[in-house]
Amino acid sequence: MKSYGETLKKIRLSKNYDQSMISGNIIHQSSYSKYELGKINMTVYKFEKVLSNLGIDYEELKFIHHSYNYDAKVAIVTRFNNLKFIDELILKEIIAASEVYLKNIEDPQIRDILLVSHGFLAIKKENNFELASLYADEVWNRLQTLDTWYLADIRLINSILFLFKIETAISISQFAIKQLTKYQALHDYQKLIYPFKYNLVQLLIREKNWLGAYQLNEELIVAFKEEKAYVQIALTYLRKGLLQKKIAMEDEVDFVEKAFEIATVLDDEKLHIQLETERKQILDFIK
Repeated sequence: MKSYGETLKKIRLSKNYDQSMISGNIIHQSSYSKYELGKINMTVYKFEKVLSNLGIDYEELKFIHHSYNYDAKVAIVTRFNNLKFIDELILKEIIAASEVYLKNIEDPQIRDILLVSHGFLAIKKENNFELASLYADEVWNRLQTLDTWYLADIRLINSILFLFKIETAISISQFAIKQLTKYQALHDYQKLIYPFKYNLVQLLIREKNWLGAYQLNEELIVAFKEEKAYVQIALTYLRKGLLQKKIAMEDEVDFVEKAFEIATVLDDEKLHIQLETERKQILDFIK
């Protein structure tokens, strides 16, 4: 198997750097040469400094190392995290890849993704929320024992919030948002917290807390506009329009209609279907 040292050498040569430029005062040049040849290892500290001197980070190195592709685990996690809607084809691909991966390596994160994907598929194919909740419970049984949640855990739990009882889901959301405050210095912190706030709006709607849902949804509209996240803008517009009608708030703009206009302008059929689904769900809660 090709070592990271070989990949670092390839990157170094492509940048026309000699070994002394990369090793600097971090590691002796002769030792660095042995690392490129795969003969020795480096400490994590020295490895990070070498990457910094090369002008790349670990994620980019892994991507290049695997022939400009993700490794098997990262590919599964990335595919799952990028799911915008419950897409049957993509879910089947994630399930197949996860099962292959778990035959060779037992990995709690991939195991959880497999369970959640099965749950989503049960909803998509059979509208079986009871079965989906059983899969979600298996994931929750592991996560609830942890004192600290990390980003992978937080992303995972956010995806299954809607499968819990309303009181539990709201409690989980509030705990997760507190956990995320530790990541405020991270460059995409806001993008991590938006999904929880977005799902919390739906939870508040289910609890019939119309005003609380409306106020939080307004915060999200402002944030999504700044991000130019048009899919999310459309969905929050839909919620705004339906909530305005429920609390008898007059507005010159029909935000439900505006939401569907965005889907039409983007020529996004999946978004249009999602808006229809969301509208039906919210109207059911309102009734």
